Amino acid sequence: MCGKPKHFHGVSFCPRDRKFYCIDCARDTKTVWRRFWPWSYFYRMQCPWHAEFHAGLDRLEFDRRHPWQSRAAWRRTKHGMTRDERLPERWVFRTAPLDSVSDEDVRKGWDAVATWWVTRYTARGDINREWVIDPVLFRFLGAVKGLRILDAGCGNGYLSRLLTRRGAKVEGVELSPKMLEGARAEEAKRPLGIRYHLGDLANLSRFRGRTFDVAVSNVVLQDVRRYREATREIHRVLKPRGRFLFSMTHPAFESPVPGTWVREPKDTERIEERRFLAVDRYFDRVAVFWSPPGLPPAISFHRPLRDFFAALTDVGFLIRRYEEPFPSKKALEKYRFFADLTRIPLFIVVEAVKPTT
Repeated sequence: MCGKPKHFHGVSFCPRDRKFYCIDCARDTKTVWRRFWPWSYFYRMQCPWHAEFHAGLDRLEFDRRHPWQSRAAWRRTKHGMTRDERLPERWVFRTAPLDSVSDEDVRKGWDAVATWWVTRYTARGDINREWVIDPVLFRFLGAVKGLRILDAGCGNGYLSRLLTRRGAKVEGVELSPKMLEGARAEEAKRPLGIRYHLGDLANLSRFRGRTFDVAVSNVVLQDVRRYREATREIHRVLKPRGRFLFSMTHPAFESPVPGTWVREPKDTERIEERRFLAVDRYFDRVAVFWSPPGLPPAISFHRPLRDFFAALTDVGFLIRRYEEPFPSKKALEKYRFFADLTRIPLFIVVEAVKPTT
């Protein structure tokens, strides 16, 4: 369907339309735990054109139902197989010096990927937020009814809406106008009383000091160029004993700095065939340009973990607790790729408190 090559266990076949489609184009994917050859499971992918689920080509071949096994001409011509032996890039990455990037560059990058980004979201966010990060975040938050909360880096506003429905009074701040459009459109369609503001977390001058009970920043700080100024501003707008809860990608295991999965074979999507994570250059402080294939790049930043903790303590925050989220049994049953997170933490959640003095 997309025309991009994929390892054969991530490709299926629609016999009604006689077309191949991949795991990325499927409407849904199920993991079937049934041993065959050296593997303990295979994928069933929902057809993009019809409602049926079809097994991956690896399982079809094992069952002698691969289209090449029933269509001799297709086997002879290798129908459906690319002639290009180069492995396609899953995502494109490059790094650059921190001082080569401006706030405007960051804003433009997020505007460029905003439409694609929000297609990955449901009312509960993307799958990492819904199934791995947010259970920890909400446990740290506890009851929020009546609290005034700043959603720092609110994106399309999904978290603002969840917090509001739990009884909080929420204001959101977002750097990207394109991302904010979606949040404001949803508020106009289904008003909850959320106020959304276009702005940089490093400048929250629209808010008086000691305004909020809680500030929440969900997988945002790694994308903030002036993160120290942002931390200082969040400290300023919090009331005494106010809490700052944030999650971010784990600096020890981010791609491409410092970590890259080593796969065998190199084009596999099977989680267990990711042999290990090669880690290097952890102490680099760089801008990271990233993009899914075919999209313009957005910008994040890699810094060692101590930089974020130092930013907190330098302005007076006390770090109360942190957690490296581990997927639940239910999450692992639903999404096979969460098995990565049983080996290496890809996210971290932190709670910091503003003291009374």
